[in-house]
Amino acid sequence: MFDAFPAASRRLLRAILFTCLAFASSCLYPKGDGRVFVTSDPPGAEIWLDGGPTGKTTPASLDLGGPLAGDHLLEIRKKGYEPETRRLTAFKGLQVVRLDDGVTDFIVPPFPAWWTFGDLFFPLSYEWRYVPHDLFVRLFPDGTFRRSGETRPASGK
Repeated sequence: MFDAFPAASRRLLRAILFTCLAFASSCLYPKGDGRVFVTSDPPGAEIWLDGGPTGKTTPASLDLGGPLAGDHLLEIRKKGYEPETRRLTAFKGLQVVRLDDGVTDFIVPPFPAWWTFGDLFFPLSYEWRYVPHDLFVRLFPDGTFRRSGETRPASGK
């Protein structure tokens, strides 16, 4: 990217780019929770995440990642019970504080008089959370929803 410029110009461009990134990141307030708490009735069921075992049993808290994590497929299994599957959706969003928040009419100039300390120094916030955040799964005994002689596919899908 910088090969078309002389060495001194490349250093200057890198310094400017670094300064812009430092200022942009300093006004961003990240907040979120990448954990999901899983319980079941009966307790002690195995928790599988995206087709693989987690090594945890219910009740348990799962840390599914930070702000860039994606959706997951959760399966709860217990011997003698029908397995249950749930989708965990990662909701993410960037919030921006508006300059004219609190302005009631066109005569009043847009001035951030109602901004808090956080609004003034962190006008951007990035929020993330998994939904459902607290998950309760009721397991039913084998055969509850199948007729006798029916078999469930091996993949569970």
